[in-house]
Amino acid sequence: MTSVSPETDEVAAQAGSEAAAEAVVECREPADLYAPAGRDSVGRFCRRFLDENALTATELLHHPRHQTALSNTATFVAILTQAERVMERKGALTPLVNETARLTRERLREHPTPEFLADGYTGIAAELLSNGGFLGRFLLDAAIAQHIVTGRSFAEKAEALLALAEAAGHADALAPLERLLGEILLSDAGTASCARDAPFVTLVDLIVTLIAADRPMPDDAPPLFRRLEALMRRTPMPALRDSLIAAFRREMAKPACFTIASAGDMFGIEAVQREIMALSELAGRLRGPDGQYAGGARTEASLQRRTALLVNEDTVPEITRGRNFAQKLRILFVLQKMPLSPTAAKAVTDYLKSFFDSRDFAGRLLDCWKDRAEKLKGLAEVQRMVVASAFPDEEREALAGQIDDIQNAFLRTQRVLAPLIQAKDDPPTDMVVDLVRLAGEGAFCAGKSRMAVARVLYRHCHRPRFVRHVLLNAPGAKERVARAHWLRQSLAAVGVPFLDLATQRVLVVDDEEGPRAFVASVLHELGIGQIDTAADGHEARDRFQADEAGYDLIICDWMMPRLNGLDLLKCVRESRSDLPFLMVTALATLDAVKKALAHHVSGYIAKPFTPDQLEEKVFVVLAQKGIGE
Repeated sequence: MTSVSPETDEVAAQAGSEAAAEAVVECREPADLYAPAGRDSVGRFCRRFLDENALTATELLHHPRHQTALSNTATFVAILTQAERVMERKGALTPLVNETARLTRERLREHPTPEFLADGYTGIAAELLSNGGFLGRFLLDAAIAQHIVTGRSFAEKAEALLALAEAAGHADALAPLERLLGEILLSDAGTASCARDAPFVTLVDLIVTLIAADRPMPDDAPPLFRRLEALMRRTPMPALRDSLIAAFRREMAKPACFTIASAGDMFGIEAVQREIMALSELAGRLRGPDGQYAGGARTEASLQRRTALLVNEDTVPEITRGRNFAQKLRILFVLQKMPLSPTAAKAVTDYLKSFFDSRDFAGRLLDCWKDRAEKLKGLAEVQRMVVASAFPDEEREALAGQIDDIQNAFLRTQRVLAPLIQAKDDPPTDMVVDLVRLAGEGAFCAGKSRMAVARVLYRHCHRPRFVRHVLLNAPGAKERVARAHWLRQSLAAVGVPFLDLATQRVLVVDDEEGPRAFVASVLHELGIGQIDTAADGHEARDRFQADEAGYDLIICDWMMPRLNGLDLLKCVRESRSDLPFLMVTALATLDAVKKALAHHVSGYIAKPFTPDQLEEKVFVVLAQKGIGE
């Protein structure tokens, strides 16, 4: 018997399943029939007989009664003739089949198959495999075939196999069970039996859920599929997964659809759109992080053949008919990522590009949403679709920039940021919170738009009034933590680090009491949680060395007795290279700056300075650490 390509239509119709390999693999010795390719061939050529009797190829190869029943069927001669024609070996298979039947009877006569229960399977499997080589594997397969012989359906046999597999404690004992389960699922009748004749859409979802393991099996799934899921999550089962992939390809070759046209869908356009979206979801679930499909090119081809019936140069405009501009783009981007023929892919890409090239593109796009927030979020969504698209890198970058330009112009013309930028005093807190919320919802395009928003939010989200209103006035510590987490996550979406100033501990070092108290008061107004002071560098060094990990920032005067600011900086850098260190100096000369930079000072501020200048410097050096983290 042989393995034939899926292009052999006559064989495919007779077998009822997909070929396992494209090249012809001839079986010349009885042992060849028991190899994976040989079993696949037996399963394909004898598919009608096997399905009518709820049998697998392995059962047929290991049970004399099944072999006798096959030889007495009216189609047996036709099966042999067909296989011989494919192999171009007329008359060669009859003696091979007869010899296989003789050896089966002889082996089982010399080694009677033992009876076993599920909990004793692993021990019996080890005993049978101890015969070694082909004979050991044959005897184990024969014993399993005998164990499930009472099953009247594929489902009952799968239940018996799963009971053994769930109790199997060794890979060698599990392998034949995995193969038999795979043979059941390779059969259309076997899959239907296990799935309790689930409709096409449900069955495909069940199969893909087992293959992709990307979501839990539905609660109302057939019990066998839930047990298969548990088994495959417990133990990697590549052979069974390959059988499921072949079953998926078999289902994709059927004429059944995922959707049907509704009464109001006169031309069936909505049904086609839903069908495409369903295929897109399947393609996404079966495509791995590397972009490759489960089952490789053959799975991609099976999806491609199905989409080819829906997508071509003539149908692409029709597919998007009746949708608004943004919805059309969404559908086209989905199509572009689907497995399409080169001609269909070009038709989709060209049609999609024509939208971006139109002179009224910006206006038509903005008209898709009503309020300002929805327009911003819609533009950002379109840019994300562009970034994830199949356009070449340079074109993708240019199109993403085109969307960013539209949003950036919208931010200016609609004065979205202007009230915050031009505010002389702190703007209303709710106005800042609304902008933070939009940032967290991904409403801003990467590029100029996001940078403009980031500058505004960085400035206002660390103002004392805002911090007090949003965090310090929170009703309870738990709510405060939740708000801080929300702020941090939302600001991170536009690249702004959030500093929870109330958790910061700062050491202020100055030998003059007035400047020291001034800095401390500014920090207190800023909302810094803990402020320690030191009268000179020597005292500051002692405080630091007593708790090196406890400080988040040191603000230090340069010129001090006993130990100056530069020497303190050197001391700190020996153990804390990451600790923000802000130098205060009246000597902001180039030489002084170089000395400080040589020892990795985080920043410096020249005396005299205003509270606003100090606040800005504090935010800068703390934010640098936050970005690093």
